[in-house]
Order: sequence, then structure tokens, then C-alpha cells
Amino acid sequence: MKNKILIIEDNHDVRENLSELLTLSGFETFTAANGKLGVEAAMAQTPDLILCDIMMPGNGWICRIAYPVQKWPLSSVPFIFLTAKTELADVRRGMTLGADDYITKPFDDVELLDTVEMRIKKHKAQGAHNNSPHAIINLPTGEQIIRSLPETLMEGEARLIRKKDLLFAEGQTCRYVFVIQSGRAIATKIDNYAKEVVTRLYQYPVIIGVASAFAGNRYQETVKAFEDLEVIPIRKDDFISHVLHDPSSASYFLQQMASYQVQADEKLLLQAFGSVRMKLAATLADLYSFYEENNMAVIPVSREDLASMAGTAKETIIRCLSEFKEEGLVTIQGSDIIISSIQKLAELRY
Repeated sequence: MKNKILIIEDNHDVRENLSELLTLSGFETFTAANGKLGVEAAMAQTPDLILCDIMMPGNGWICRIAYPVQKWPLSSVPFIFLTAKTELADVRRGMTLGADDYITKPFDDVELLDTVEMRIKKHKAQGAHNNSPHAIINLPTGEQIIRSLPETLMEGEARLIRKKDLLFAEGQTCRYVFVIQSGRAIATKIDNYAKEVVTRLYQYPVIIGVASAFAGNRYQETVKAFEDLEVIPIRKDDFISHVLHDPSSASYFLQQMASYQVQADEKLLLQAFGSVRMKLAATLADLYSFYEENNMAVIPVSREDLASMAGTAKETIIRCLSEFKEEGLVTIQGSDIIISSIQKLAELRY
């Protein structure tokens, strides 16, 4: 059965062109020349997706003004705004009124079709997910979350951050979150003794700065490239709007932030009461998960960075690392630390 798409557009040529494009791409379409007729058509035929012009003379926004998202009879139907305006205020207003996505005119045919197909697939997958008895525990993966991000969010120019350079610093105004494309990053905070402590490691598929974005207007940590790092910036307000309108994303990031908090609490206890061996073992276990390939990890980390991660002195870390080498827990080649089995190291964490 073909997916049905309702096109609400006051411009006859645009309306017909959209209908022809979608029909040739295998969709069934029906159209309306204004918002009022669009509401009536949607109620009568129940589309799988609605494309609606954002500014129509006399009754622009009518589908969402007449029926706010909480009361819209077809609130589960994906809703994409078409707009010739690119001002952030218009986009925000559309998202606030309940739009799932937006496309600016003039639009690219491929972009339009990709967005429509992605929204329909996501809607159907979400419906199946919500009907499953395991829906609460079967959350999407980080890779699935990133792949499902609207193309409109991913339009920013990629940034290359060289190794050890800052992406952002604790206390700076939080304007963006960052999707990792390649490379790795490290997060640090300054403790009460003005000592830099490593709090987190970042790599794909992770979005950097999510906790800070939801916490307020300032970044809550300092993030720098652990190796050459490529990221795509997403405006914080646009990202938050997307997450709040996407239940699967909201569930994923809520779980992620809760997991990070548990890890931070465990690290705090380890720093306060753990031995040097426990701290180093825990740090190496974290790095193993960071670099593991085929059940082995080659970790290219300097002793200074390792000491900072473990929260102890460099000389102490070097002595303890030598002990681990003698015990066969790690192998050292130059500055690289090679771990072929994590089991014994993991046991030393406790």
C-alpha cells in the first residue's frame, strides 16, 4: 500500500509540482489550497504525512493554530513545514507549534524526498516501538539517533579541531552541541584545588555538550581534542527543540545523562578512596573501551594524560604502569599501551 501525503500549499504551481514529484516517487498524494481545506482533507483521508506551507495568505499556520499539537486530531501524523523564510524565529515557531521538520524553499528534490521518507520510516518504527511490550527498554542506539537527526540540523560546516586544541571551555556560553564525525575528545573539570581532572571520553557515536545544553547557558566542562577531531555544530536551541519533539531521542539522552551521572559518582568515590592501582586499572579499562578492536586495544596516550585521567602524579603512574607490565596485564611499545585482555584489569578496579 502506498503512503499517502497531504500537500497544503496556496501556490498552484508549487502544489502541482510537489504532487507530481511525490507521485513519481511512489507516493499517493492529495492536495489542499489553504489551511482550512487542509484540515478538512486531513480529517477525511488520514494521511501518512503532511507537507504544509508555513505562510499562506489569510490563514497561515492554521493547521497548528486551530489545533495546537496537544489537541490536533492527527497529532501522530508527521508534519513538515515548507517555508521560504530562513529566519530562526519562523523555524522555532513552527517547531513550537508541533512541526516534526521543515524544508526551506526553493528546495532540492532529493532533500525533500529523503526528508519525507525518513519521517515516514521513523514514524512507523516509532509506532511499532510504542506497541511493543519491550518498548521501554529497547531504546535506540547512539548511531541510530545521529542517523535520524533531520538534515536541517546537520547543515553546519564541519570543524576540524587539532589534537590538544580546545573545542570549548567550562563557563563559556553554550551555543552549540557537536556531533562527532571522526576522532576522539576528552572532557575535564577544575577541582577545588585548581587541578584539572578528566571526567569523560568522547567518540562517535556521541554528541558533545548535551548535558550542558539542557543545564543552562554555560558549558559545564572543558572539552579538547584527544586526537584530531572533526565535528558538526548544531545550534543548541534547535537541538533541544528536536529532542523535546522526538520521544525516542528524549528517552535516549535522558538515559545517557543518567548513565554519565552514575559514572561520575563512581569516579568521585574512586578518587577519594581508591588506591593508585585501582585508579590506573579503571582508567585503562575506560581507554580499552575507547580503542578496542578485535578484543585488543592499542592506546596511544602520553603518561601526562594518563596521570591526569587517573588523578594522580605522573611519576606514580609510571611506577604503577611498570608493575602492570611485569604482571603481564599490559604490554608497552614506545609510548603505546597494549591491552590484549581486559578481564584482570577490570577486576582490579574494585
